[in-house]
Amino acid sequence: MFFHQRFVPGLAIYSYMIGDPKSKECVVVDPTRDVEDFLRLARNEGYRITHILETHVHADFVSGSAELKARTGASVQVSGLGGKEWIPPYADRVLKDRDELMLGSLRLEAVHTPGHTLEHISWAVYDQARSREIPALLLTGDFLFVGDVGRPDLLGAEMQKILAHQLYQSVFSVLPAFPDITEVYPGHGAGSLCGKALGARPSTTLGYERRLSPALQPKPEAEWIRDLLAGMPIAPTYFSRMKQVNARGPRIIGPELPGQRRLSAADIYHRRCENCLILDVRPKEAYAAAAIPGSINIPLGANLPTWAGWVLPYDRPIILVVNQPSDLPEVVTHLLRVGLDDIQGYLDGGIDAWETAGYPLERVETLSVQELARQLQNGSAPFLLDVRTDTEWQAGHIPQAVHIHGGLLQQRLSQVPKDRPVVVVCGSGYRGSIAASFLKSVGYSSVSNVLGGMTAWKAAGLPVTTG
Repeated sequence: MFFHQRFVPGLAIYSYMIGDPKSKECVVVDPTRDVEDFLRLARNEGYRITHILETHVHADFVSGSAELKARTGASVQVSGLGGKEWIPPYADRVLKDRDELMLGSLRLEAVHTPGHTLEHISWAVYDQARSREIPALLLTGDFLFVGDVGRPDLLGAEMQKILAHQLYQSVFSVLPAFPDITEVYPGHGAGSLCGKALGARPSTTLGYERRLSPALQPKPEAEWIRDLLAGMPIAPTYFSRMKQVNARGPRIIGPELPGQRRLSAADIYHRRCENCLILDVRPKEAYAAAAIPGSINIPLGANLPTWAGWVLPYDRPIILVVNQPSDLPEVVTHLLRVGLDDIQGYLDGGIDAWETAGYPLERVETLSVQELARQLQNGSAPFLLDVRTDTEWQAGHIPQAVHIHGGLLQQRLSQVPKDRPVVVVCGSGYRGSIAASFLKSVGYSSVSNVLGGMTAWKAAGLPVTTG
């Protein structure tokens, strides 16, 4: 059996390619939208992608099934167990529980494992050349992770009750049919917000999880659900939109990435791209020193797509400011993964071209933790905004700080005063730059970012309170 696991950092997505060595047919499971990796791997290994399988309608990224189908003609097979609204229009086969797919000597069986979503299926893969009864592996999607199970709370309070019950049944009624030696390959790893405490290992076994995963320890259902939901991280607001995009079917991108058009500083200054949003992906230090007024800074890195989904509106075209043109493919790919498709182009010549054209610039002030400590002791102290997660806040924060998760800042702007200087603090400065740039873009005039964030504050031995 040919087997390949592909990992996308940041969004922490696992996709899979599985093939039969004799027939040279292969399937791709839960592909991301950037499908070139799968096409290249199939070519290099001499396989034909004949089928594309989905475990469920994803909420955290745009499915690449329609894209891969358009490039290969492969048959897309999805679950039909959640109702018609969750069957995407690009599906070729709608599956029931225990439906099978044969691929040479491989048998793949769809196993209904609802709870994260109504329609969720896992894929049991049998290498019949070795065993017809024991699966070689179990692809569990967002049902079972290393150290955790999928969250049941993404579709609202009423659905949460239904899904939590279903998840309990899937864990304690469906999984027992599979032996301890079964290898488990999940849909996400550490860093994903599709669960609470995902492990960093790329795979596990059912026996290991039964012994050590808190979510697989038998308890009365009400107690199990209460423990599962306790401390669940905030779900990004874009998750609900991703569900709808995937259910309707995303548009096909094709082999050429959008956003490759060069735009002059004059084009951007004179707003020849109507209603465009300027996304600056340079490092936070470069952005702080000189930026286009109204632009938003999300520094290029693995977390760019998550924060783009959190912060950027989906109804505005995007113009990019990059450190160098060679960054463009990576930036555009990140944005496409979360459905930000309308990328008009990039600033030709970068921020230097804007500066030499004599157009206005703005700066985001930066503060050392010592400077912040001095300001907080003055009578006219700034408004100190902590944009970290709830868990980070509770583990230790500056006594004078006000906590608003960075992803919720747009909804809670009324709590941030405009008549006082605002100082933003996060863990290290990355999220602080995003939040500070957003505040500047909506009219806050005096905004600063704390260099080194809470890491530097604690290292300097400055006062911290918990709870």
